[in-house]
Amino acid sequence: MAGCARIYLDKASGVKGATRPDLTAALDHMRGGDILVVLDLTRLGRDTRELLACVEDDLHANGRHFRTLDGIVLGTSDDMCGELIFTVFAAIAKFQRQQIVKGTREGLDAARARGRVGGRPRALASEQIADARILLGAGQTRTAVATKLRVSRWTLSRALDTASR
Repeated sequence: MAGCARIYLDKASGVKGATRPDLTAALDHMRGGDILVVLDLTRLGRDTRELLACVEDDLHANGRHFRTLDGIVLGTSDDMCGELIFTVFAAIAKFQRQQIVKGTREGLDAARARGRVGGRPRALASEQIADARILLGAGQTRTAVATKLRVSRWTLSRALDTASR
């Protein structure tokens, strides 16, 4: 992919200070002159400060380069113009990320206002849970009740626990 010799992929790294072991491993594996390729700037750092620290401390200081798949190529030159351009790109990437998060929240809020609720549909309706309680009260086992309702015993247990809250 993109001419890379090795691919590192952090999953569910999140926004708030999560560790990124594959990014660390990639940086540890790099030698001088190597190029780190990332999908976009937000994959390298979550804010401008983090991006600058990664580029200056982990890449620039060790003679390494990086580029993004969306076309930004930055080397390790010391010129102020390159640093200025990078800082501007980092700020734009952060702004774009904030806009995406804001749009997602607004979309979810609008859907909730229309009565739409996200997530997987419930496996059992409230009537089925009430029937399950009656059957359990009559002495049937959870396994037998779950089989009658065509769900797993664990699904039945979760539904009963959730309904009792």
